[in-house]
Amino acid sequence: MIKNGLIFILILMSVFLFSVKTQKKTITKSTIDTVITYKTLTKYTKGDNIPYKILDTIYKTNYDTIEIVKDYNQAKEFIDSIRQDSNLYVIRDTISQNRIIGRSFQAKIQEKKITITNNIEIKPKASLYLGIRSDLTRDLSKVEHNISLSLKTRYKGLFNVGYGMSGYSLGYSIKL
Repeated sequence: MIKNGLIFILILMSVFLFSVKTQKKTITKSTIDTVITYKTLTKYTKGDNIPYKILDTIYKTNYDTIEIVKDYNQAKEFIDSIRQDSNLYVIRDTISQNRIIGRSFQAKIQEKKITITNNIEIKPKASLYLGIRSDLTRDLSKVEHNISLSLKTRYKGLFNVGYGMSGYSLGYSIKL
């Protein structure tokens, strides 16, 4: 009788061992953080330091002398801006008496820093346990001894096979 029980337990143990997949499954959790910083750069240059070249001279006959003198003595500001992606570049020229009095350059630059974090977790493996259990009856007159084999699966389950004085036992438990 004991011999048959041990053979039964060994057969069940071998079935459980060979049926357990040895594949490792991993869980990858990725988090992406984007930090945006803004930088402003301003640079000013006096007009005397800016080189120039004359391209063309335009003469109009409808001008009055007062208009020409007025236009010559006015200080005018010319603004040119270039937007590329989320960056802005601005150039301002101040011109009076056919000369550049001042030039400023301003850049508003947006920098992005992207951080990717990967957390890799390995799922738990299946485990096999061999144990002994003793049962005491209610009237304290009899003690029964059992040998059991338990298989803990990766998915929160526990299979239990046992053999003892009262016979064979099978069980399955779920973790709560």
